[in-house]
Amino acid sequence: MGHFRMELAAIAAGLAAAFLLGTASSAAFAADGAPAMKKAECLACHGPIEKLTALPPKYDAGDGKLVNPHKFVPHDSKDLAKFPECTTCHTPHTMPPPKGFHDKNANVETCFSCHHEMNFKKCSECHK
Repeated sequence: MGHFRMELAAIAAGLAAAFLLGTASSAAFAADGAPAMKKAECLACHGPIEKLTALPPKYDAGDGKLVNPHKFVPHDSKDLAKFPECTTCHTPHTMPPPKGFHDKNANVETCFSCHHEMNFKKCSECHK
């Protein structure tokens, strides 16, 4: 059983590294086949990143707790290089965006590769 846990931990670490490097994007290409926007392009309008991390919690994590996923990606870091590409969670919109557009379908599945209980609790809250 110990060997299985070590393998599982190695897989989780690899997924986390891919996520932090922005290589685990589920939206590597836009719907029309063009390369997806990079975070610098997104943040030109939606940033800076400090603005996003300071937003009030509005995302329902499914456990009754509202969170701001931007704050946790990657775990309170302020280093923009450690943030994944925006398209890891968000679907790019056309330019200019449609009037009244708001992405209500952000995808946090990548978070759940480590947060396997599908919540945003710190590891130490469940793993003593």
